[in-house]
Amino acid sequence: MTNTRNTIRAAALATFFATTTLLAATVQGEASPSAVKLLTVKFDSREIVKIEAGDFHFLPGQNAPIHTHSAPAVGYVTKGSIIYQVEGEKPQILNKGDVFYEPVGPRILRFDNLSATEEAIFIDFNLEQVGEPFIVFEKAPTEAIDRRTLPTLDLAKLSIYQVDIYETELEQNGTVFVNYDTPTLGFVAEGVVEISIKGKANQRIAAGATFAFSDAGTKAIITNGSSEVAAKIITFVLR
Repeated sequence: MTNTRNTIRAAALATFFATTTLLAATVQGEASPSAVKLLTVKFDSREIVKIEAGDFHFLPGQNAPIHTHSAPAVGYVTKGSIIYQVEGEKPQILNKGDVFYEPVGPRILRFDNLSATEEAIFIDFNLEQVGEPFIVFEKAPTEAIDRRTLPTLDLAKLSIYQVDIYETELEQNGTVFVNYDTPTLGFVAEGVVEISIKGKANQRIAAGATFAFSDAGTKAIITNGSSEVAAKIITFVLR
């Protein structure tokens, strides 16, 4: 069964890279037909040299200190609920599966675990120019913040003014063909996926881990690595 599956995937990959019209592929950086756009954020164009990613685990009732961002941040809630408030705006509730944007400049008054009994987990990507910190606290935190570092992506002064965020669900053994014309960040929210890119070793990525297509024009096949459960990926397309 495994050999048959690998043979089928290899044949699909060869066909995908050989054809000029990409069936079920993305077009000019847009998500595949199976994807749902969750959010588009825009900001002043900036030359990104580094994208730092973090996996935050907040204890029940834990509050984030008031802070600001020198670099715009986008992210996704993987567990629990967060109450989020930008200065001058109304508070909002972010539940599991929601995405968010933290802008440059305004104080972030709240980014707190809404539950007194359950932990909350979220990941974020910080789009940094040369020398920018990913976060600035008004006062030193009084309690430890469990931030687990995810792989950093280094870029060569890529000019970015927008991020489009998509959700794609893959059924058991399901496959999606992608063709991104701009660098794209990815997060596996559920299940496990396998990524095939011509000329590179296949990657197998489980829930909670990130991936990136740093080269414009990347063509890949993303396959659900399980025959039993669905998978879900969140992609952050940089423009």
